[in-house]
Amino acid sequence: MRLSLLTNEIDGKFMSPKNQHSRILLSKNESGAVGFCEACDVVEMEIGAISLRVDSLSLDLLSRLLNEAAQCLKILKVEKAGFIQTALTECNLH
Repeated sequence: MRLSLLTNEIDGKFMSPKNQHSRILLSKNESGAVGFCEACDVVEMEIGAISLRVDSLSLDLLSRLLNEAAQCLKILKVEKAGFIQTALTECNLH
């Protein structure tokens, strides 16, 4: 997938301006919103001031990437907490 932020282009296809196509809201929470343009076959994620557009086929890959990163981060935090607790116990630090 090739994405051009300057030209509104994804994989050589130009997206239509926002006002030409209706967007379908797929999801929304405190962190942002995800919409879909059927005419462009593009998913748009808005997180604060950041907007990211990907073709609909890439959404599943992006989802798996983010889920894997979240799982790895949880494991890292658990292991780090366990390491610190073990170090404190073994060194008799209070």
